[in-house]
Amino acid sequence: MDLKVDYIAKLARIKLDSKEEEEFAKDLGKILEHFQELQSVDTEGVMPMTGGTELKNIFREDVLNTKREMARDNLVSAFPDKEKDYLKVPPIFSSEGGSASGGD
Repeated sequence: MDLKVDYIAKLARIKLDSKEEEEFAKDLGKILEHFQELQSVDTEGVMPMTGGTELKNIFREDVLNTKREMARDNLVSAFPDKEKDYLKVPPIFSSEGGSASGGD
């Protein structure tokens, strides 16, 4: 399997030397092998799960923290480029695929 480690590292915006690329390729290969192994598991008749547990949070009520909400509003208002309550950031990927910044 051809793992384009240099391309993946560029997308993740991390710099790897050749030794790190080799280690990363080995680790990524092991992860992908594990997924291939999982694909061979017979799941016929197994009901899909919608969550991991039926447990409920018994420690506190889920209530709005107005102090935290005020802090969020202050951060949003201080952000240089925004639209309504959304923060606008430069694009990460171009419409053609790959990195839009063209740099490292």
